[in-house]
Amino acid sequence: MDRSPLEQDRQPAFAGNVAGGLKPRLAWLALFWEAAWPALWPSVGVAGLFLSLALLDVLPSLGFALHLAALVLFLGVFLFLTVRNLRRLRLPEGRAALRRLETASGLGHRPLSGLQDTLGSNPKDPMAQALWQAHQARLARLVRSLRVGLPSPGLARLDVWGLRAALGLLLVIAVATGWRDADDRLLRAVTPSFAGAAPAGPPPVDAWINPPAYTGLPPLYLRKKTDTVSADPAVAQSDQPTLSIPTGSKLLAQVHGGTGQPVLRIEGSQTPFESLDSSNHRLEAELTAGSTLRIEQEGTLLQEWRIAVVPDQAPIAAFHSDPAAGERAALKLDYEASDDYGLEKVTAIIRRTASIEPGAAIIGTATLELALVLPALSPKQARAVSYHDLTPHPWAGTPVQIELKAEDAIGQEGLSAPFLMVLPEREFTHPVARAIIEQRKRLTLDPAAREDIAEKLTDVAAAPQAYNEDKVVFLALKSAIARLYAGGEDIEAVQDLLWDAALRLEDGGVSLAERDLRDIQRRLQEALARNAPEEELERLMDELERAMDRFMEAMMEQMQQMAEQGIQPPTFDPSQMQQIDRQDLQRMMDQMREMMRSGARDKAQQMLSQLQQMMENMRAGMMPQQQNQQMQQQMQALQELQDLTRRQQQLLDETFRMQQQMQGNADRPSQRGQQPGMQGQQGPQQGDQNQQMGQEGRSGQADGRSRMTPERGAALQEALRRALGDLMRRMGEAGEIPRQLGQAERAMRDSSDALRGNQPGDAIPAETEALDQLRSGAQQMAEQMAQQMMAGQQPGQQGQDRPGQQGRRQGERDPFGRPYNNDGQFATGDVEVPEQSDLKRAREIFDELRRRSGDTSRPEYELDYIDRLLRRF
Repeated sequence: MDRSPLEQDRQPAFAGNVAGGLKPRLAWLALFWEAAWPALWPSVGVAGLFLSLALLDVLPSLGFALHLAALVLFLGVFLFLTVRNLRRLRLPEGRAALRRLETASGLGHRPLSGLQDTLGSNPKDPMAQALWQAHQARLARLVRSLRVGLPSPGLARLDVWGLRAALGLLLVIAVATGWRDADDRLLRAVTPSFAGAAPAGPPPVDAWINPPAYTGLPPLYLRKKTDTVSADPAVAQSDQPTLSIPTGSKLLAQVHGGTGQPVLRIEGSQTPFESLDSSNHRLEAELTAGSTLRIEQEGTLLQEWRIAVVPDQAPIAAFHSDPAAGERAALKLDYEASDDYGLEKVTAIIRRTASIEPGAAIIGTATLELALVLPALSPKQARAVSYHDLTPHPWAGTPVQIELKAEDAIGQEGLSAPFLMVLPEREFTHPVARAIIEQRKRLTLDPAAREDIAEKLTDVAAAPQAYNEDKVVFLALKSAIARLYAGGEDIEAVQDLLWDAALRLEDGGVSLAERDLRDIQRRLQEALARNAPEEELERLMDELERAMDRFMEAMMEQMQQMAEQGIQPPTFDPSQMQQIDRQDLQRMMDQMREMMRSGARDKAQQMLSQLQQMMENMRAGMMPQQQNQQMQQQMQALQELQDLTRRQQQLLDETFRMQQQMQGNADRPSQRGQQPGMQGQQGPQQGDQNQQMGQEGRSGQADGRSRMTPERGAALQEALRRALGDLMRRMGEAGEIPRQLGQAERAMRDSSDALRGNQPGDAIPAETEALDQLRSGAQQMAEQMAQQMMAGQQPGQQGQDRPGQQGRRQGERDPFGRPYNNDGQFATGDVEVPEQSDLKRAREIFDELRRRSGDTSRPEYELDYIDRLLRRF
């Protein structure tokens, strides 16, 4: 039986695809590589050997004749081996590629050859035809996973000594040695020179410049200049760029090869290199002057660079604003300083003067130096404010001259213009303390009047009733008097004793605790500026917390003592009183610790400065009495408005329940006759319970029914409207009335009319409008009070943002007069924590509101009311 055309074309097409596919071609290339690589290896080895010798610069040292002979030899051997081996090379046949595929794929009986076979005997036999097709299908399945395999040239059989590994190592060494000037070496290798064995060029030179460490600049690698090579050392290289080098930089140069000892020439000076061996030389030199670096060897110029040695400029320091007395009479120094490479420290130098007139004479040689804290470690630009409590110093209250001195890493100094002022001093209110400080000041101005000062102090000590018979003060005065009469040079010790006695009389232990707090703040700032270790910072933070606790306790004790003695304590600005909250201070401490541990020490230093500013403002936030009274009136008005808002909310809730109850009764006609009787029975009870509006909001029955009647609701709404009118009248006498209150009053009138007409449903929108306007009015009043409190702060207190807030000022309160916490939330120190049962009940009410809000069959006003309730959550 003859085969069909499809059966006749099927087998040859498949066999042709296998024979002319990608894998047979790859197999042919593998066979070609296995035959070509062994044939080309000798030529490649000769070329690699020549390249290695060229990069090692060996051939130029052979001389012209040997160099030329070597070139001819390498070229002849390379051509001979290449031509001979290529002539012997035989290309693989196609059947060999198929056989490689069968061998690499592990196929037996040559299936690829079988695919190209045809049925020879009796092709018309159906049985033979079927067997042949099955055989072809089986072979086709076998060849579907053909593999080419990796080529195996078998070079190891030819290179039994492993010369190819030695050649590869030599080539690696040659590339590592001569890669910098590979082009020159290759050129010299193929161009024999008539100069004999001398090298064709100068030896290589490597040179670096290391700037001083304090500059923070990276090392500079001096690149070679090929156009500097000249037999005449006087040749000028005017086209070279000029390198700017800081003074004090170290030059490191190395010369490899050549004959003779290299030298470094800078202007007229000459410095020889240190010879490490016969061909390697090294030099280290400090660059402080010069315009040209020249490296020469045996009169030959190897390299030359044009340089400009940049001198280190002295730092600059100046007052950004005039020194002045800050809060609590602390000396405020607002300064700025700069240096080209970085500041090491900035110091304020204080000297006594005869007066504060320009050109006043300096008194004595004693100086007072104050270390100012830098904002970072070795900054190039510094701008900071530093506070220094110098009220305990004997020079307080005397004319002084203040200069700023900035220093850099190499000890250069820069001075600011002097500033003359009277050093801030503390004002004492206690008469005995004031008398003691006056004599202490006299002791500074006129030390010769020791005996007269001792007599004045004796008169003070003789009246113990003037200082409440304080034994500590009495003993301090007696000790100071005895030292003054005894003479000697311990004037400073006497002044310290008198100062402590005056502080004890003035404010107990508050000033001493404040002094300790200032000292630990200063030490912590210095530790942050010099990048102290974490252990030291943790110890200083612990000391700061303890000092802060002592200061707060001392202030509380002072207030208690003043209250016990009948002394009216000073009135503080509420915005400043907010700063002394211990929770806020502890939160700041914790944030500072986390910043230090995480490495954000700049942020920690900024927060420490804010804390210092808060402590400076804490005892300086006193308000004028008139402004305080006005603020109290406004606070009282705001509290009354909050009470009206709360009562209006309760009335709205009761009106809603009343409307819901009336609607339910309307849906149940059988109960309509009972409603008047029920209302009559509940009327007395409702009248008793409505005496307190606060009880009405919490006395609703469990079934949600209201005891409110339209008449009672109208009376309560009218009472609220009259109370609002009275409040608006009193606010108008004191200042401006928020316009929202007038709108609330009109909405209350509409609500009263609707309730009188027995229409609670119509009263609900009016009551809602009144409630919204009351809240808006309270918010406007709170904003006005916040602005007034900010305007009433003393200089230096305005504009200080609370730590942890964004855009919120100190002392700002929420629309209902509650103070904000440091994190922008409401202060919760006086808020009662709800019980678990209260939380559960609130959750049930919330779920019920959510359920009813999804019921579309309820009236629109009820759904609107529920939606407004849910918005509060």
